[in-house]
Amino acid sequence: MIVRVNGTNREKGRAVKVGLALSGGGLRGASHIGVLAALARERIPIDMISGTSAGAIIAGMYACGYTPKQMVNYAQALKTNELIDLKVTVGDLIKHGAKWLFSGKFRFWSVLPTGLIKGDRIEKYLYDFWQERTVRDTKIPVAITAVDINSADTVFFTTPIPGRREILNARHYHNTSLVEAVRASISIPGVFFPKKYRGMTLVDGAVKNNLPTDILRHMGADIVIAVDLGYDGQPNNEIKTVGEILMQCIEIMGREVTLLKGSQYADVVIRPGVYDLNMKDSSYMLTAIERGEKAAKEKIIEIRKLLP
Repeated sequence: MIVRVNGTNREKGRAVKVGLALSGGGLRGASHIGVLAALARERIPIDMISGTSAGAIIAGMYACGYTPKQMVNYAQALKTNELIDLKVTVGDLIKHGAKWLFSGKFRFWSVLPTGLIKGDRIEKYLYDFWQERTVRDTKIPVAITAVDINSADTVFFTTPIPGRREILNARHYHNTSLVEAVRASISIPGVFFPKKYRGMTLVDGAVKNNLPTDILRHMGADIVIAVDLGYDGQPNNEIKTVGEILMQCIEIMGREVTLLKGSQYADVVIRPGVYDLNMKDSSYMLTAIERGEKAAKEKIIEIRKLLP
């Protein structure tokens, strides 16, 4: 017998499955740790988890059994400067500028490389978490998002679940290593070199799906809790450089996509409100964690009402 639970069909007698979707947000992604800590303390079950960009890192760790306490320790020890391997130097910019000047091309951008950061160091850092583990080897099902910049397809790296349907106009891969999947998902356009994978050129999943709630529904979640760290419309008067303009444009576009798509599939949306933090300084991560925990606590009553 099929019963209706929160807008989805469920076989009578089957336990309700709860999915947690974690958005992108750069170093603000530390807020997800606080959310997980609060949910664990309140014994809110998480049966599957999805993540985009920074959310993909936390989702991958949690799916493999890392506890919020362990994640806090990693966040405190993180030295972001050690993870940055710049591909473009001042000399490179001069070289590319000369190439543009004498090539007859009119677009300076056309002669620049595909990113500023190679990503080899962060990929090595991620390897310490998962080694050779794939999305099949997690303790709970996980889904990680990316976008193929060539075809514009959404790409989902997911734990296979028998009988579950796939999302149309998207590609699904079930044997990918977590390191490769997460490295693809964090590839912010213009910042990180895209991740090459099976003939695709993959960039940050936030380009199309910053809050991956839809994939959780397709994986069988009856209740979806979403954590949105994205830009929420407040004025930003500190935009002074080309890079800051580009990042703000990405944030604005991501907000529109999230409002139209991400929230549509969520039963509860947790918004820690960390956009004001200056995350250029990793010391702010503990503040982000605290805000995540506080925001989750404020939603506990709402979440409990959805549980049987």
